[in-house]
Amino acid sequence: MDKIVLSNMRFRSRSGVLPKEKKDGQDFVVTVTMEIPDIRGCRTDDIADTVDYGEVFALVRDYIEGVSCNLIEYMAENVIIRIMKAYPVVEKVTCEIRKPLAPIDGCFDSMNVVIARTREQIGYAL
Repeated sequence: MDKIVLSNMRFRSRSGVLPKEKKDGQDFVVTVTMEIPDIRGCRTDDIADTVDYGEVFALVRDYIEGVSCNLIEYMAENVIIRIMKAYPVVEKVTCEIRKPLAPIDGCFDSMNVVIARTREQIGYAL
């Protein structure tokens, strides 16, 4: 599988379980890996034969910044569904969402989830 990776995209969202998270919002760091059986653009040098990562960035940004959900697990699965709806050529998406400022008392870099789904696994949503 060929892969296109958008690494460490930063967005602000009013998501989280606690009322303060919903009120104040916080930053989320998102990495998306899209797996495609054969990117034709490798041979044609034509953007129409690949997945436009600028469009994917905008799709992820619009969702993350516009949603208010409780769980980053839910957020990640919905990012995956949106990408697969927009790009039928993508067979698998892995979405990692990090919360660097998760409201936990302690020393850490971030709290993360990594969700991976194939087109077959999320067929119910397409």
